[in-house]
Amino acid sequence: MLIQGAILCLAMNIYHEARGEPVKGQIAVGTVTMNRANWDVKEICPVVYAPKQFSWTSLKKNPHSYPPKGDKSWQRARQLAKKIVEGELQDVTKGATYFHTHSVKPVWRHTFQRTVVIGNHVFYASR
Repeated sequence: MLIQGAILCLAMNIYHEARGEPVKGQIAVGTVTMNRANWDVKEICPVVYAPKQFSWTSLKKNPHSYPPKGDKSWQRARQLAKKIVEGELQDVTKGATYFHTHSVKPVWRHTFQRTVVIGNHVFYASR
């Protein structure tokens, strides 16, 4: 049950943060989440729902609500999350623990080392 819950949390994060990205970008968002959780399944949900870490969890609408059942992006996010948790997909971010889209310029970005740009996201790791 723990693994299923972790997969669900990871899938929600992939879906809400990267559903419009190429598959590699979705994997990247998933692996950032895993890097933050130190690849510990028990830590995935606490990482996803930590205050002010991922934009979608701060929305006024219920961030726990599920995407529509027929949504292909949701189905892909679930598949990718399962593969990431099961160790079938590797980190494509070079150890990144943070990311942002090109449309924002967070102050913290200068604190970290840029590792890769995938799709609309820029990824960063500790220096």
